Amino acid sequence: MGSAPLQTVGVTSQPGEVVIEGDKLQMNLGRKMKATGNASLHQQSQDVYGDVIEYDEQNEALHVLGNARIESGGGVVTGPELRMQLDENIGEMRDASFKLNNQFTGLPLAGAANLATTKTFADPNEGITDNSSQISSQNIDDKSTGSPGFQKRIGASRGDASAIFFEGQDKKRLTSARYTTCEVGKDDWYIKASELELDDYTKTATARNARVEFLNTPILYTPWISFSFLNQRKTGLLAPTFGTTSRSGFELLTPFYWNIAPNMDATVATRYLGTRGMQYQGEFRYMGETYSGIDNVEYLPSDASTGDTRYYARLKHDQQLGNGWSAGYNVEKVSDDKYFSELSTRITVTSRVNLPQGGYIRYADDVWKFDGIVQKYQTLESTSTTSSSASTRSYPYERLPQLTLTGNDDIGPFNANLYTQWSSFDRDSSKTRINLAADNQNLFTQVTGNRYTAYPSISLPMARPYGYITPKLGVHYTSYSLNNNTDWRIETDDGVTTQTGTFRSTNRTLPIASLDSGLYFDRQTRIVNNSYTQTLEPRLYYVYIPYRDQSMIPVFDSAEADLSMNTIFLENQFTGGDRINNANQLTLAVTSRMIDNSTGEQRLAATIGQRFYFADQKVGIPGANLRTGDSSDIVTALTAKLLTKWSLDTAWQFNTDRSRTTKANIGARYNPEPGKVLNIGYRYTEERLEQINLSSQWPLGNGWYGLGRWNYSLREDRPIEGLAGLEYNAGCWQARTVLQRVSTATANANYAFFIQLELGGLASIGSNPLTLLNRGIPGYTSTGLISDTVQQQPSSYE
Repeated sequence: MGSAPLQTVGVTSQPGEVVIEGDKLQMNLGRKMKATGNASLHQQSQDVYGDVIEYDEQNEALHVLGNARIESGGGVVTGPELRMQLDENIGEMRDASFKLNNQFTGLPLAGAANLATTKTFADPNEGITDNSSQISSQNIDDKSTGSPGFQKRIGASRGDASAIFFEGQDKKRLTSARYTTCEVGKDDWYIKASELELDDYTKTATARNARVEFLNTPILYTPWISFSFLNQRKTGLLAPTFGTTSRSGFELLTPFYWNIAPNMDATVATRYLGTRGMQYQGEFRYMGETYSGIDNVEYLPSDASTGDTRYYARLKHDQQLGNGWSAGYNVEKVSDDKYFSELSTRITVTSRVNLPQGGYIRYADDVWKFDGIVQKYQTLESTSTTSSSASTRSYPYERLPQLTLTGNDDIGPFNANLYTQWSSFDRDSSKTRINLAADNQNLFTQVTGNRYTAYPSISLPMARPYGYITPKLGVHYTSYSLNNNTDWRIETDDGVTTQTGTFRSTNRTLPIASLDSGLYFDRQTRIVNNSYTQTLEPRLYYVYIPYRDQSMIPVFDSAEADLSMNTIFLENQFTGGDRINNANQLTLAVTSRMIDNSTGEQRLAATIGQRFYFADQKVGIPGANLRTGDSSDIVTALTAKLLTKWSLDTAWQFNTDRSRTTKANIGARYNPEPGKVLNIGYRYTEERLEQINLSSQWPLGNGWYGLGRWNYSLREDRPIEGLAGLEYNAGCWQARTVLQRVSTATANANYAFFIQLELGGLASIGSNPLTLLNRGIPGYTSTGLISDTVQQQPSSYE
């Protein structure tokens, strides 16, 4: 028969309208319809296409011959023939192919945990996370993927099956099925299953006798799995991770996830350490409208290397009590000083020496704030010293308790402020050392006691568009009641006593007066073809505090603050409450900014400041050298965001009396696009620190990326941390390998090796270095995201 103009026939049939179109239409006995050539059938959200479509209205039976294609919101299924009962959505298609508009995420192993909905366990090489848990977790309702720094891939996926059975609304069953996120013609990896069930309503999939093949090689097998389209959490085994370190040998972490309730879950794991034995780990998370918490436990019954039982525990809870009140606790404890350094490689964890153990209760409203805490610490010994060296432990005081009440309110044109605090400082009488961090000196004392502070003040802010001036008056009162032996001595690190004395109970009252003022000027300027607003912002800050002898007052929590842009405008240069400097001083600073008029973005900000003294320093920490000059160091800061994709952040401190740099911090970053970043850093503190820090992620071509970081101490002439690695991005899969070397405050160098394979956001196999890379290379972008943002080329899944 010849072709005919496009024709359409519509009939009403429950549950909705059915529309048939084709080049030629036939109708038999008013119940059977046949469309030939460019045939299509439309019903609600489902569209069917083919060479020939036959539809029986009475039985609602559909038969499609030749190039059958069925489309719905979830994707497209194609094959040579389709038979379907439209009213029940039951039918079958042989030798079918399918394309989904989304991707499966988070392939678990047998038992069906969803790897993507809770962050996967940290690698055995990663050690403990910033909350000191070997299990790295998100908030329970977080929907991101399991790997830190790895986000959900958005895109299509495809597959085929020997047959697809439609088994009701939103349900399909596939036999001899394959699934991949790779483009057509690029079959690098597949999930193959004897049977795959898809539920579009719950957005879940279940597979039987499933295996993952990578480059035609089976790498994972499970008799049964269930996973998600949308990252819902599911109970079951998570993918294991493995790695190796120089301190523990080969490591294998096998986690099990338990989805207890929508607001509660748990993860338990075994961690095999080649040279130490089997470690057991557990994490319990919970949250509600007014509370949240996380508990972590790690237990190594008998370390084969030391023979000791080793453990780590952390309990954390936060509770909103209502009416402005809240409370909580955070308690951490480890079995020994070397726990972090020997069982972790992350420098942020291995460098920890004081573990908090405390609780709090708080209140806040528009005027008043109350904070009550009890705070103890477990202090770890540095093991970087030789066996003959004296202990380097510096023991902070415990606060048992500390109660703080503050209030702030406007009274007419005035602002009234009140600060009060009562603290009870205590510690074991055998733990007498405090590291003063000044000329390698240490304070030894057994003194404990109570301190009460009251500091009422009133200020008069006067502001105009062109500037401001704020005078302020206050009275600072402190009283001490001391216990135990109040004698003290200063010793150098090699044990030489340089100074002795005695603390005593006393009171201290000091009036404090200050005047803060600033002006604002701006002008329009052009640089090349860009228009900017340039500002000039001078600021003057005067402080007067009379001298009081404070040498008899103990040092519970005070230290001299480093001079910087953050501290140059403080009235007291000491932190804590045990020392208040005498002051007759004026601080002058000038800031200039360049603001892009087209975007409002600040492109450049530069500040220079200096403090001028009209009296010598008379108040100090025991053993410290007092200042005698009439001016402070010059402090400068510069930040810039250049149009060439360079950014600059620098700070510099210069001593005019000695014409020497006392502190410098220079950082530059070149980041033209995701996947291209170069970081250059230099840090210097006179007689204490000099380091360089280089890091980069850079494309090498053909999908390869180089990774590297080198943090080196010029003062100590040794590396602090280094890493080197390679990444490969094949579009639908990524692979990375990283070697890390880290030296810490509590151990010698440790080495860790990471290998990871990511399959299209579905499965992550091996040890995960992404947290390490995000921290070690600022600006790092996972290659799995680069393909989505920068390098993704038009692809075909048809």
